[in-house]
Amino acid sequence: MRTLLPGLLVEGSDGPYLRSLVKRQLDAMVLEHGARTVDVLRCEVSDVRSNDKPERVLDAAAELARDCDIVFVHGDHDALDARLKLIAELDARRELAPRAGVSVPLVPVLETESWMLADRAALESVIGPLADYPYGKPSAVEGRVPFKGGKQRLDPKQVWKKLTGPGGADVLHDSADLLVRRTDLAVLAQLPSYRTWCEDTERALRGMRLL
Repeated sequence: MRTLLPGLLVEGSDGPYLRSLVKRQLDAMVLEHGARTVDVLRCEVSDVRSNDKPERVLDAAAELARDCDIVFVHGDHDALDARLKLIAELDARRELAPRAGVSVPLVPVLETESWMLADRAALESVIGPLADYPYGKPSAVEGRVPFKGGKQRLDPKQVWKKLTGPGGADVLHDSADLLVRRTDLAVLAQLPSYRTWCEDTERALRGMRLL
């Protein structure tokens, strides 16, 4: 049996959610496509934020890559260019240390909240009924939408705050693992940004001969 140790650099307070999601999605990938038995270990999360000073982030990512097989670099969509630049620098370092882990960008469109909002049933099972849920279909979470009682079109982070109120921070931390376990990955797969991440991840795993 081979083991797969993932690592993660996260931009903000989304670490608990993304840590759980990375492991669950990797488990699903190796179960569906794996040509051999692979044991996905708990995701390691760096203490350094991916929006810290570039040199600090690069050193932290390189440190993760020394221990981890695959390293995910998280960022909101407005940070895509910076994340891709970091990935390129990590790839260049990897040429000098080929045993280092492969790096993959993890970039939701707009914010991570777009992924957390996609499966209404899962979200309601964690925080209760959401009468004001503004999305007609999962892919709509990747855009800005009007919210009940207002004319302004809100981004996912703003919608999240409207829906969850003061308890939103608890869902991000204490209930993050529960939300991930109850989320239908097929619903997330309807989001273009999530499919892109999965495709990039599968490509990396194939290169590692884990799929």
